[in-house]
Amino acid sequence: MEKLQIDSKFADQSGEIMVVELGGHVDQSNSYQLERLFDNIIESGCYRVIVDFSKVYYMSSAGWGVFVGEIKRFRDRGGDIKLANMNPDIYEVYQMLEFYHILDDYPSVEAAAAAFKKDQEEIDLVIDEIEEGESEEATAAPPETPEQEESIEEIDLEEIVADSAKTKDKEKSETTPISSTDFGKEAVHDFVPTSLHTDVKLADLPLPEKIKRVIAQNPLIGIWGIRKILRHEHFGRTKVGIFKLYKILRDLDLNTKAKRYRFYRSC
Repeated sequence: MEKLQIDSKFADQSGEIMVVELGGHVDQSNSYQLERLFDNIIESGCYRVIVDFSKVYYMSSAGWGVFVGEIKRFRDRGGDIKLANMNPDIYEVYQMLEFYHILDDYPSVEAAAAAFKKDQEEIDLVIDEIEEGESEEATAAPPETPEQEESIEEIDLEEIVADSAKTKDKEKSETTPISSTDFGKEAVHDFVPTSLHTDVKLADLPLPEKIKRVIAQNPLIGIWGIRKILRHEHFGRTKVGIFKLYKILRDLDLNTKAKRYRFYRSC
């Protein structure tokens, strides 16, 4: 059994992106080392990983199985695993097995690191725009003082009573004569005051509404980006599986970037 060569370092000064350099070949006999590696990375609290394949000359199905099995753990924590520097033979298998639907690949470690930074910039941009919009709404409509609220409520109640009286008079003139069996029966309605102001937090919205809020701020973001933003505290750290998210987008008719852009234009 050939031991898998593993070396790791950080790609940035903040220590948020880890680069794992693999060497040798990965097969059934040593794939457990990959599993142990990813366990240690998760425990360290670093969820953005770039795997450098420049020194790997063979990757078996067991090795690919580890990557496909581990990717969910990292994405559930707002991170990802990106692949870089695959040689032609490994890249051919990667394409043939259509793992490009699950794992992103890049020609270099630098390109993968830049993609991570771009993803974070998009997320920060969306969150900033949403927070800015909420701040403007709060400034445009400052909360009323208790005296103002009481005054508004009194006016609204008078209008409600007046409207109710008009409605009842109209219904009496339009309704057919009451039969003897119905005489003396009167419908009783409990008065329910209408809320004058509604403060809806994004975290309390239904999942489809949260998704539409994200798209309304950044229509060109991809499905993984939407999923990451939903995990932000601003949206109540909402967790949603990628397949469920795609189904919701399809139900909302927002399952392509073109449709999401049209929705954005209509907002």
